[in-house]
Amino acid sequence: MQQALSGKHHGTGLKSDSVDGFQCTMGNCEDNCCRNTSWRITVDKDTYEKYKTLDTKLGEHIMNCIEDRDGTLTFKEFGHGHCPLLAESGLCTIHRDLGPDFLCKTCTSYPRVWHIWGGKSEYWLSLSCPDVIRWVLYRKKRINYTNFPVVSAEPILEATPLEDEKIRVREMLIKIAQFRKFSLKEKTIYMGLFMRSLSKAPVAEVIDIYQSNIRKPETLSQLQSMPSVVDPIFRAEIFAILAKAAQIAARPPKVVPTGIKNSEYYLQIGRFNREAQAEEADYLSDSFDRLIVPYVNANPHIFENYLVYTIISSQFLKETEDYATAYSGFAGIFITMLVYTAGIFKDNQTLTHDEMIIGMYLYHRTISHNQKFSNQLSSIFNNNLLGMLLGALGGIK
Repeated sequence: MQQALSGKHHGTGLKSDSVDGFQCTMGNCEDNCCRNTSWRITVDKDTYEKYKTLDTKLGEHIMNCIEDRDGTLTFKEFGHGHCPLLAESGLCTIHRDLGPDFLCKTCTSYPRVWHIWGGKSEYWLSLSCPDVIRWVLYRKKRINYTNFPVVSAEPILEATPLEDEKIRVREMLIKIAQFRKFSLKEKTIYMGLFMRSLSKAPVAEVIDIYQSNIRKPETLSQLQSMPSVVDPIFRAEIFAILAKAAQIAARPPKVVPTGIKNSEYYLQIGRFNREAQAEEADYLSDSFDRLIVPYVNANPHIFENYLVYTIISSQFLKETEDYATAYSGFAGIFITMLVYTAGIFKDNQTLTHDEMIIGMYLYHRTISHNQKFSNQLSSIFNNNLLGMLLGALGGIK
């Protein structure tokens, strides 16, 4: 059991250096999150009490927009494609007319995300927002992490021995992801071998071995000797599986959001969803090789940042009881995101930065809060992690 730290509840938090300076573009966003029909916005009780005191037409409208769903207060389902409190200008009427102090905690924080883990508060930005992806991933320099002071009204818990162990594992994964003598494919394979080895020897011993081997020329030589060409039949089978997995993430909203620049892409998601469901997405392998492979090879820093950021901000390591299974789910999410993007833009000849950003944020809008999806990918990749990685990544360096 975790033990509370004594004193005045002062502790430390962990955040990416890319968090500072982020600003929501609100009404100027190409896909305002208030127009996403698939989310449910909870209203905390303190904010609800504020709304009850409003003796105005807006206050009455706000109260009419809230319902109690099994003891949880939420804004009603966005039946017409956007939040009922969103103005035509793209601004929130609560924020515009009452100020930020009247926003519920969900609306105040998103896309900012807080987690308490390992004796620390962790502060990140969600990749389900297009502006976050531009801000966090599309930068040349490495992502770094900094500690910051936290003062809590509640006791701050010390990390358990298991959490300390997972923190060391996470630090090693980040080190591999940022080791630029390895290509992206070599990084993903080395991470997979590392995570698989954790089930065969003490964690500290495995970390020491992989840390000392990462700079040895023979390690790079072994990674480069992995087959670059996979049997076409096997690769076709892999993409048939990945098409089904990506189809889950490509489930379109009940109503295509209106008034956004990217509404057409929700229609493309729907088309891909239907094709994958009907097993008509056999074009995916070619689409992946034509669009994803050259884009990734031309922009390795973006996907280094993607790997690092998702390692630190996702739940895949925190909740697992088995490191190999956890990495299978993590690798599955990375590959399926690329396959999803290839499916949406199958008619393109090339992929632009804006289109890659669209693929990433729309994918993460579906899977960021879906642990079941990650578990499904774990079971798929766990059967043959190395073969699936090599087969799916294909010509990615």
